[in-house]
Amino acid sequence: MKIKCNKCGYIGEESEFPEGRDFFQSLYIARCANSECDNRQSSGNASMRMMSGIEHPFEYVREHLPAISDPLDIVLFNASEAS
Repeated sequence: MKIKCNKCGYIGEESEFPEGRDFFQSLYIARCANSECDNRQSSGNASMRMMSGIEHPFEYVREHLPAISDPLDIVLFNASEAS
């Protein structure tokens, strides 16, 4: 699956991006694969990715949920994001 850096706009394969594990031992994207970009994320920030209002430094390139989605669907969608 492809991942997009929300700082520089770089899009690449998931295997290009360095990964880490959050507090729940789920994989997350730790930093951008573009050597010129300084976009990073800590394991603590990645652990909170399912909470509303949290910015995602990286995201999977996929179809987004419609604005009228159920709140539970939105939380589950955010919890499955790349970061």
